[in-house]
Amino acid sequence: MKKTTLTLCGLSLMAVINGCSTDTKPRPVLHPLPANHTVPDRYASAKCTNVQQTKHAWLRSFHDKTLEHIVYETLRHNPDLHIAAERVAQSEAILRLGLSESIPKLNLQGNYTQRSWEAQGKHGRGNIVLALNWEPDIWGKISDANARDKAALVSNVFYYEWARQSLAATAAKLWYTVSADKMTYRFASDIVALQKEAQRILRKRAEIGSGNERDVHMINAMLAEARDLKISLLSRKERDTRALETLMGRYPANKLKARNLPAVPKAIPHGVPLDLLNNRPDVIAAQLEVAAAFHNRDAVSKLRLPSITLGAQAGVDVLQDTMAKLIGGLFMPIFDAGAIQAKIDAATAEQRAAIARYQKTVLEAYKEVENALALERQLAARYRYISAMVREYKQAYEMTKANYDIGQGSYIDVLTVQSKWIDARIRQLDIHKQRLVNRINLHLALGESFERIACRVIPEKAR
Repeated sequence: MKKTTLTLCGLSLMAVINGCSTDTKPRPVLHPLPANHTVPDRYASAKCTNVQQTKHAWLRSFHDKTLEHIVYETLRHNPDLHIAAERVAQSEAILRLGLSESIPKLNLQGNYTQRSWEAQGKHGRGNIVLALNWEPDIWGKISDANARDKAALVSNVFYYEWARQSLAATAAKLWYTVSADKMTYRFASDIVALQKEAQRILRKRAEIGSGNERDVHMINAMLAEARDLKISLLSRKERDTRALETLMGRYPANKLKARNLPAVPKAIPHGVPLDLLNNRPDVIAAQLEVAAAFHNRDAVSKLRLPSITLGAQAGVDVLQDTMAKLIGGLFMPIFDAGAIQAKIDAATAEQRAAIARYQKTVLEAYKEVENALALERQLAARYRYISAMVREYKQAYEMTKANYDIGQGSYIDVLTVQSKWIDARIRQLDIHKQRLVNRINLHLALGESFERIACRVIPEKAR
């Protein structure tokens, strides 16, 4: 993976350097929303004064070293990320191939022919020639194709970065899901122990005549329910643990040891600018795909123009005679049964599709941010309420049980309040996990940590 990382760093730098000399800005100017809709002001940030890229800075806000190790191991060993890296390498190779089209080619050619005549015997003739061939880019067809490939390469670099961010977020969410599973399973184990003790007491009371069989049957059923819940939670914990191990590139052996859920990081600063169009790698990549589609149509539309090739040859034949010649060639399609027009139509359709994909990507980004921001507030409120429920139900359970111990009320009253306390506690753990997962989703939706909005490494002309 180290070699892959170094290669991608080089590709990213190459893509940016090459992209700076090419106008990759989509034409016409793209608007992600219809004219009668406006983007909220909070999505506009001040212009960045320095070019700086932040990778997974949000990890530090959770103050969880284990999480950081899990994310970095995932990024080193996940097979899907290796596939994305190879797509970048493929785009880089395609770009180099296109750039070579504008450079003269020098070839060494040789041949030997032997003929036999009955009267004259055998005669042979051969030569060795250095041949220089070049197609000058008179109409800009090659440069358009190169601009297309440059935009495609930079786009794939940003898609790779988006894959990294998405993978890091998925690993983090799975880690906290496993942590929540562990805490819920441990709580269910405590409930089983509590119910077993209650069962022992109620059986003793029934045996000495101070209890009744109904309470024994009720506690038997509640204990069976608690044991069923415990096994169900164990199955979920093991399944989620194996899913995380697989994501990390490990064998799914259910060996990863989870920890308790950490506190939710501090509240989001109010009024932080969210420059989605410059921050999210998938939005930038989609924009560059539009640029590539425009350049591709420009290149295809010039197929009708003549192609001129120039060449020169110099060499020696078997008779030691030297020879040299200049060669010029002209090719221009006259009738192709509509083949070129079909290519132009296909490129035009791809151009429109790329614009639509860009608009969809931007709208999805806005939706993800709005959903995460709204859910951030709602989950915080729900956590306060559910925490109050846990506190009050537990106190009510303890009071009801104390009353039962002194002969007031029935054990059904105890089990009823206990059931509400158990349900509230499990819901509290789930909402705690949801708050952490939603915070990760918000970081992913913004494309960066909201603690510091960073400019992306992208050519100014391509923004």
